[in-house]
Amino acid sequence: MSAAPGLLHQELSCPLCLQLFEAPVTLECGHSFCRACLGRVGGEPAPDGTVPCPSCQAPTRPHTLSTNLQLARLVEGLAQVPQGHCEEHLDPLSIYCEQDRALVCGVCASLGSHRGHRLLPAAEAHTRLKAQLPQQQLQLQEACTRKEKSVALLEHQLVEVEETVRQFRGAVGEQLGKMRVFLASLEGSLDQEAERVRGEAEVALRRELAGLNSYLEQLRQMQKVLEEVADKPQTEFLMKYCLVTSRLQKILAESPPPARLDIQLPVISDDFKFQVWKKMFRALMPALEELTFDPSSAHPSLVVSAAGRRVECVEQKAPPAGEDARQFDKAVAVVAQQLLSDGEHYWEVEVGDKPRWALGVMLAEAPRRGRLQATPSQGLWLLGLRDGKALEAHVEAKEPRALRTPERRPSRVGLYLSFRDGVLAFYDASDADALAPLFAFHERLPGPVYPFFDVCWHDKGKNAQPLQYQEFPAHLLLLP
Repeated sequence: MSAAPGLLHQELSCPLCLQLFEAPVTLECGHSFCRACLGRVGGEPAPDGTVPCPSCQAPTRPHTLSTNLQLARLVEGLAQVPQGHCEEHLDPLSIYCEQDRALVCGVCASLGSHRGHRLLPAAEAHTRLKAQLPQQQLQLQEACTRKEKSVALLEHQLVEVEETVRQFRGAVGEQLGKMRVFLASLEGSLDQEAERVRGEAEVALRRELAGLNSYLEQLRQMQKVLEEVADKPQTEFLMKYCLVTSRLQKILAESPPPARLDIQLPVISDDFKFQVWKKMFRALMPALEELTFDPSSAHPSLVVSAAGRRVECVEQKAPPAGEDARQFDKAVAVVAQQLLSDGEHYWEVEVGDKPRWALGVMLAEAPRRGRLQATPSQGLWLLGLRDGKALEAHVEAKEPRALRTPERRPSRVGLYLSFRDGVLAFYDASDADALAPLFAFHERLPGPVYPFFDVCWHDKGKNAQPLQYQEFPAHLLLLP
């Protein structure tokens, strides 16, 4: 004991309240605390009923702990030593050892283990160390502020998890609501996955939150202790100061790192839709748009049927185009009467065995007079067939990009447009029960668009076949 006066008092003090243990309990990790102190800082239990150890964060079950009787008896024996006196020599603690940061008696200072150390009278040490107290309080306040921000961030993440999962479920319900007969099992599995992710995320976040709240409670407890120590008389101040500052530095050194939880939240993505399309083919597509050709936009050589669902290029000499800016005067083209500005849309066009055509969308504000530049920068997103052989995607280039020669020429083309996802996809819809992808643009459209149809010149009858909107498929009429 003579090697370190005061060490026994320190070892028998609770690291939370810095007082001698009262009803001490020892956790599975080996750390000991007053039972009441552990109950105050334990925080919310985890789902398995455990709370983190305030010293090392190891999980423990506080309700299964019993009082450490051996430790309690040592505390009772130490309590017999008069306060402010050496535990070994029973002399007053009147000297402060700067080297060991401890109050010692005159015997320890002159003859004991502190002989030759840097020693100060207790009064001088009290004045000097009390002047350092504001800096300790500042460090503590800064640590509290940092951890309060971390707690706020975790609580915000919890809200985001709940909101993201709520939005996910809503999107699933919106897209699959009309197809419950086909997709009930898929919706159930998606809901289970969302619940699993939400549950795992909540457990992880609450575990981090419990640890941070426990640590923050320690910091706040230290604030109270510092405030209490500051007003103590000289002897008691010096006795407590070493314990307080040592514990404070230990707490600050054991500060939990900022939480960084990478949580993969469920989202509705293009890949999700593609996987569902492969399984459900046409059944997952939005209902066919009820579109009609706009006669006022048609090139003079084009004839639109009375119902507005069929357009063809005639051989007779066309009258000259008027001055209407809505009408195409060079491109043998027409647009739909319906303007598309948001949401999802799907329509099909019967191209038959026409050797030359182009389909897509046109920006509402794009010019229609003169020769058209069929590129996205000019407000046109098109896919076409050239000479009955090669499909061409009209991208940002001087010439259209040849994709490939299809194994079979599509007789019907399906177009899917999603403003939210920024997708314009083209499909071979010749088969009534399947869609084969042809090409897709992946970019968000800058504004409302009209469905666009380039009928192309009739070429002396070689390309005289009409374009017409596909009627609503009979098998889709059975959908609820």
